[in-house]
This record gives sequence, C-alpha cells and structure tokens, in this order.
Amino acid sequence: MKITIIGGGNIGTLLLGDLSTYRGVTLQLLTSKPEQWSHDIDVYDQGGKLEYSGHIDRISDRPEEIISNADLIISTVPSHIFPQIMEKIKAYIRPGTWLGVMPGSGGCEFICQDLLAKGCILFGFQRVHGIARIKEYGKSVYDLGKKKKLFIAAIPSHKTEDICAVLGDLLKIECRVLPNYLNVTLTPSNPILHTTRLYSMFHDYREGIYWEEPIGFYDEWTDEASRLLLACDQELQTLCGELKGLDLSGVRSLRQHYEAATPEQMTAKIRSIKAFKGIKTPMIKTESGYLPDYGSRYFLEDFPYGLCIIKSFAEVLKLKTPSIDQILHWYERIAGVCYYQGEHFNGRDTKSLPLPQNYGLNSLAAIISYYTV
Repeated sequence: MKITIIGGGNIGTLLLGDLSTYRGVTLQLLTSKPEQWSHDIDVYDQGGKLEYSGHIDRISDRPEEIISNADLIISTVPSHIFPQIMEKIKAYIRPGTWLGVMPGSGGCEFICQDLLAKGCILFGFQRVHGIARIKEYGKSVYDLGKKKKLFIAAIPSHKTEDICAVLGDLLKIECRVLPNYLNVTLTPSNPILHTTRLYSMFHDYREGIYWEEPIGFYDEWTDEASRLLLACDQELQTLCGELKGLDLSGVRSLRQHYEAATPEQMTAKIRSIKAFKGIKTPMIKTESGYLPDYGSRYFLEDFPYGLCIIKSFAEVLKLKTPSIDQILHWYERIAGVCYYQGEHFNGRDTKSLPLPQNYGLNSLAAIISYYTV
C-alpha cells in the first residue's frame, strides 16, 4: 500500500512518525518545503525522551509524483487551505482512491464532490488521532497523547467499516464506525471550542490594549468562555435533534465529552487536561506588548470553516442560534466580512464557503438524501 500524507504540521508529522513504524507500506509526504525535510522522523514523549523513529520513503512538492500512485491519502492541512490543495491535486487522484481528512470537518464533503463523482472514497476523522507539537521542523515531533478510540465516517457510508479496519491496523488505535458523514461535519470540537474562547478573550479588545505575555489558551480558561461554550453546544444539540431522519448519535455534547455540566465544572476540566498545558493563544509580539493574531489558523479556519457551517445547517432548518450569532457577528466586524443580511445567514461572503445551501441542500429532505448515500 502506498500512503501519501498531505501537510507537515504538528499532526502531519506525528502521523508520519506513527505510520512509518508499520511494515509493508510505502510512506510519502506532499509538502511545499521538501528541502527542509529529513527522511527519518523521531517521535519524543512529553518529557523529551525518544519513543520511536520512522522513515519516509518519498518527499515531494509535486503531486504528479506521489498523489497519482497513492492508494490512501490523508490530508492534515487546515480547513481554509484544504480547498486550494484539492484544486491542485484532484486531477492526479485516481478513481477508487481513499481520501481521508484529519479532522474531517470544514465542509470537505462539498469541496470533494468532483472526486466523489469520479469514484473516490472520502472519509473523515471526527478528531485528530493525538495531540502533538513539532520539536524540529521536518525531523522530530513531541507526542503529547493519543486518542484511545477514533471515530470515522465515509462517503459512501458502506465503505466506513473497511476503512476503520485498515486505519485501526495502521495506527494501532481502535476505530469506530459513525452512521454518516454529518456526524463528522457537526462535531463540536474546534469550531465551538476555539471560537467561544477567542470571543471571550477579545470581544472587548480595542486599539491600544496590549498584553505583557501571550494568554494561556486552556491554562487560563474562564467561566465566561465556558458559559458561551455550553450555550453554543446546546444550540448544536438542538440542531441535531431537528435533523430527524438522520442518525447523529455520534455528535456527542461537549457536556458529555468533557463530563462537565456547569460552567465552573467545564472550566476546571479544561484547565486540568494535561495535553492542553502550555498552549498559548495566537498573538503577535510588538514593541509595546502582545496583540491578538487575527491572521492565525484559529481565526481563519474555525470561524468560516467551522462555526459558519454549523450555523448554515441551522439556517436551513430555520432554527434560532443566538449564541452562535453573537460570536459570528463579532467575527464579521474583526474580519471585515458579511455573513448576515438582516436576520438571515446569506450575506455576500457566505457564497464562497463550503456551506450546504451553496450545494443545493436547502431543505431537511435534501440534507437527509445527501447524507444517506
């Protein structure tokens, strides 16, 4: 089996390290910086002890070399980069190829419609398989903790079981079948976790305010962020309840996921997670101090390719989402975009996003039909 990984960030590097320990596969990396990569990858534990090393067989920035021959492709690039990457490589992906996305939210199923029509199999992970931080770019990575179980959905859905069997073997992690791909699309992970935290930190920000140090994203989590997190999570659960006719049992509430029923319990839980320790808020250092980094992945990915997609499904069903609206109205102001026209989520800047309405999913029946393939 030839496996190509797209992207050499934190998760991509850890994934390469993990897959490279599996005998019998040819491991390939598509990266824009092949000259900065070593063929040997070292994986360290959180304390800096070498856990294992692996080997990458081929490294290239040319998709015709390592996409056209791949049996399995897994993309780890951010959601806002994914459409550009797919545009560059889709001509080289063969019919029947398994194309995975980690994580698989961000409207991937819409972006990959041409590939699905071509006979490719799309699958998405609900969440990344672990938490990682690059030690030395292109050479080594810290493994900060792996998931005990992974949840996967595919289009067409009857392929999910086969994919789970193969991925479970490759990653040595139990892989569970999700009923349909919408369970991946609506996962309340970063699209809610990151956006509510960013709002709570910066919604009152104005020019002239500086911080002496970058804010701890999770270490300094607040009850204000937890209250908004739980409110948005409840709006998502209401949406899932209204999508009658689809099994969305895999979209677990964050209350369940973190075992926290109140804002105070949520704050305590998030602050206590070992793998989250030391992660800083994306901020820019200036001579006067630190400022919010509106050009970071947290802003460019999790609002337009995360929370907007959840909001869009709610718009189709005519559901009220006051907490989600509160956050997205703030993002409109700081990003200079237009998502709303009056009370409706159909402003000019929604037209370029991978939202259900832009792909003909304008009713409950259309959504059910699309996700029961």
